[in-house]
Amino acid sequence: FALVMNIIKQIPNAFTLGNLTCGVLAIHFIQKEAYDVAVGLVFLAAVLDFFDGFLARLLKADGPLGKELDSLADLVTFGVAPSFMLYALSYQIHTWHRFAFIALAVFSAYRLAKFNIDTRQSQSFIGVPTPITGIMVMSWAMVDQDNISRLIFDSSIGFVLFCALISYLLVSEIPLPSLKLKKGPIKQYSQHLFLLGVGIVSMFVFGWLCIPIFYTLYVLSSILINFASKKTT
Repeated sequence: FALVMNIIKQIPNAFTLGNLTCGVLAIHFIQKEAYDVAVGLVFLAAVLDFFDGFLARLLKADGPLGKELDSLADLVTFGVAPSFMLYALSYQIHTWHRFAFIALAVFSAYRLAKFNIDTRQSQSFIGVPTPITGIMVMSWAMVDQDNISRLIFDSSIGFVLFCALISYLLVSEIPLPSLKLKKGPIKQYSQHLFLLGVGIVSMFVFGWLCIPIFYTLYVLSSILINFASKKTT
């Protein structure tokens, strides 16, 4: 019986390792220029990343090992793989500016290490979570060429500024809500409902560009809510 219980409690870690496997495979397919496959793998990893924590709590198997393993997997899948995607999408930049892609991996590592020791982030976030950032970056591979993507990935200055901004937001002191649902009054989910509504509408109107739009509104709405709360206190 004890052996069975030990095996069951490893199920969350198996999901985490599945997340890591998806990240490694995503890097492989980015190098093969199979960007759609790489994006699909990162989205699958995001699902696994959600369920590893859920299962850990359900099976009462959460502990320091799972926490550290989760961070290592997230670094590869949502930090390193998206960094490779940034490099691939900026192929028209032939200057040193292209190496700004490294910043995402470096700041993702710093954020994940900081998250593990920051007791303020048990119910909400300080700085943009690595998975959200990684998914947003990967989604650009699926966006049809338009003025926005050209401004970012065909311009040396635009690319450096983009990499610098998303890297800074990872380790910033901006309070952001967790997107996970918890028990409580519906009022506390006003921001969630706003983001969900905008996300659904923009998905039909803008296609894959809905993910960068969601990311932008998630950050900006959190900044505005935080500013408004400070004004009322």
